[in-house]
Amino acid sequence: MDMKLAPPQLGQALPRGAGEAVHYLEDVLEEVIDYLDGDEAAALVKRARDVARQDDEEALEALFSSLRPDQAVYLARAFTCASMLSNLGEDVAGRRRLIEAEELPGELPRTLAEAADRVGERAAGRLIPRMAVAPVLTAHPTEVRRRAVVEREAEISRLMSLRTHRLPPHVEKRLREDLFREVALLWKARMHRPERLTPADEIRNSLAIVRRSILPALVELYDGWSERFETATPLTLGSWLGGDRDGHPGVSGETLKLALRSQARLILNHYFDEVRKLWFDLAVTSDLAPASLGVLALAGASTDHSVHRQDEPYRQALQEISNRLSATTDKLADTNWGSRSAPYASAAEFVADLETIRQSIRKHLGDRVIGARLRTLIAVARACGFHLLSLDLRQNADVHERIIHELYVRASVNIDYLGSDEAERVRVLTKELSHDRPLRSPFLDYSEETMRELGTLDAAAEVVRLYGEKALSSYIISKTATLSDVLEPLVLLKQAGLVQGGDKGRSAIRITPLLETIGDLEFGPELLRQWLALDLPPALFGEAGWREVMLGYSDSNKDGGYVASRHNVAKAAQTLSAQARTEGYDLWYFHGRGGSVGRGGGPAAQAVLAQPPGTVKGRLRLTEQGEMISRRFGDQPTARRNLESLAASVLMASARPDEGAPASPMLETLSAASFAAYRALVYDDPGFEDFFWNATPISEIVGLNIGSRPASRTPSRRIEDLRAIPWVFSWSQARFMLPAWFGFAGGAARAGLTAADLKALAEDNVFATMVSNMEVALAQSDMAIAAKYAALHPRGKPIFEKIRAEHDAAIELVLAIRGGTRLLDNHLEMAESVALAAEVVDPLNHLQVELLARRRAGDDDPQLKLAIQLTVAGVASGLRNTG
Repeated sequence: MDMKLAPPQLGQALPRGAGEAVHYLEDVLEEVIDYLDGDEAAALVKRARDVARQDDEEALEALFSSLRPDQAVYLARAFTCASMLSNLGEDVAGRRRLIEAEELPGELPRTLAEAADRVGERAAGRLIPRMAVAPVLTAHPTEVRRRAVVEREAEISRLMSLRTHRLPPHVEKRLREDLFREVALLWKARMHRPERLTPADEIRNSLAIVRRSILPALVELYDGWSERFETATPLTLGSWLGGDRDGHPGVSGETLKLALRSQARLILNHYFDEVRKLWFDLAVTSDLAPASLGVLALAGASTDHSVHRQDEPYRQALQEISNRLSATTDKLADTNWGSRSAPYASAAEFVADLETIRQSIRKHLGDRVIGARLRTLIAVARACGFHLLSLDLRQNADVHERIIHELYVRASVNIDYLGSDEAERVRVLTKELSHDRPLRSPFLDYSEETMRELGTLDAAAEVVRLYGEKALSSYIISKTATLSDVLEPLVLLKQAGLVQGGDKGRSAIRITPLLETIGDLEFGPELLRQWLALDLPPALFGEAGWREVMLGYSDSNKDGGYVASRHNVAKAAQTLSAQARTEGYDLWYFHGRGGSVGRGGGPAAQAVLAQPPGTVKGRLRLTEQGEMISRRFGDQPTARRNLESLAASVLMASARPDEGAPASPMLETLSAASFAAYRALVYDDPGFEDFFWNATPISEIVGLNIGSRPASRTPSRRIEDLRAIPWVFSWSQARFMLPAWFGFAGGAARAGLTAADLKALAEDNVFATMVSNMEVALAQSDMAIAAKYAALHPRGKPIFEKIRAEHDAAIELVLAIRGGTRLLDNHLEMAESVALAAEVVDPLNHLQVELLARRRAGDDDPQLKLAIQLTVAGVASGLRNTG
């Protein structure tokens, strides 16, 4: 038998790997530069690329040190563009591998139907109707890419996906020309931001991705689910865009209303288009198929009096629905379609009209004639309403207590709220919720902060009146540390009419404490005990029988390191769930994950399956932040795969028994020792703060226009006040990746745990996932490059040596636990991904170090600042990591 591979035929998949796709796009970029900018520019880029590939650091540094500022800008643009194209090539190759394999990586179910088959019809029938899964889109303080760049990337990705099959020569040539054009447009697009993003920009950018890929993917999913799971809506969408005020002075009541108007316009346009398609489909004459009285009533209300449709009641009914949608759009989305019909008072009315048509067709024509379009439209309308994404409100507990204090002072009720102890605060707040009298007066003046907060809550009340209570999901309380922190938002919401006091008290929005630091997570069980023991109506806090708790991965990591953070999050979830069950409640967890490993990142479905038993009860929310939105949902196939795998993993995790084994004492010991090792460096070493500000580009990141939110909660340089995202971002830029691994090896040494001990511990799924994610971060780190950054600090060598020793020990332990000889030698595709990223990121790092050194030596050339900003964008793109 001939063992040679037969040549692929036209239309067959080509055996092209990620490396081939990446280098193909690099060649196109080189051709673009030569064509548009001439031989001299192309020669500079080629020389830098060749020197970088020779792995000759001295030659590379000599080249970069000789660059003029304008040449530095040019090379930074070239490497940044190559970094973006490298990601696109790799992503397309990765999608093809998944398509060819027809499965997701690992043991994850490919679809919700497959997950239902695995857990059994009885369990699926019990769980799916009560499922509530939602990825929640949030803004990102270090988002580096402009929307124009994202749009170009999407088109290049689409064109590259066509190369996965053998094409006729003339089609291949045309495709190459199309790619040349798109890469040329990307090359000539501005890759930096002249001004900071505004909340309106963030809303617009995220909704562009929702429109392009997330909503079509959701529709596609419900098209498959609606027949089997009938009325269930297991997956919805959430957002913080426009409602997250924590440390964000630009977010207000106006941004909240803007977000809802924009979302409503998007989803109502989708409904309108689908209804028009149904109108074209249902040219059914009453002479051959009767219609129900409900359909006839809708038809009778229609303004369509054409003689050609007098015998087509379904079309007339759909015309009336279409007219009412137009009127609803005028009302909600601030448009003017000129409809003379009455707007829908709620999405439920719209669904009811569609169900009227559906039931009539079912009765008079049969189920097979209903068609998937109508069934899917009903399912999507149930899931999305007129709001599309349910918005959360978020604010810091410190802000709440200041406003409560001012309200009492201005009301002259002799209550010194800020001066009261915790017991007195709880008493005062509980009393305030026992009646409906407001604290604020329209005749009094308040501080700017208080007026802004009350104005936002008034806007929230208007949102609920217009869109219904499902338009707002939760009120997230940052820095929740005490019971009074949980009660304060209720008193403030009462001032806007969103909370009703008294014996029948209820809230129009769920109250969700956010446990962020290690201390908060450890105090969580006591806080929950106090919360559930309150003598207040349960409806003040959310749905009967449920309480939502948000678990923070970011600040807990910055507070105590990776191991302590992940362990304490898992332990808190398991302990809180068991405690709630004894009180007759179920807990609904909202996981505040970031994109990077240090902030809880990694594959979402894998993370769900790694949750402790009894902590996923069919309901789960998790944040999708900034750049990860476009990475995970940037095109429809990727969005569908990630959305469905998330829903499937929640179903699988929910089918497990509630009770699980408590955390291993060894893991508890490791966590405590790791916490101590991490704190000893980050918070106890007096030289560490200066090292951080000098050996990473944090100072430059603070000054760049790469996000809408300040990098720190206060003007200080204290690490405690720095937001977790720029903290992680800075370490990633300098290739330390410190938040994702530091403290692990030092903790093991402090606890006297051997590699054999840790290998046995890896039988625990939580710890195994932790080690797996840590290995990826260690592979992305590069201590040789990190040493270049450390040298920017004149007294940084002793601290850097501590970090390097811990890094080497962490690698040794990870390999011993897994039984490998090199990082990622058990995951060759991931190893290839890291290597491909290094090809473009390593030279960018060297260039960035050169530019940082110049700037810190006093060179204030504007071109230098621009070049640094471009290197930041390129490194972030190549590592797929902005914190």
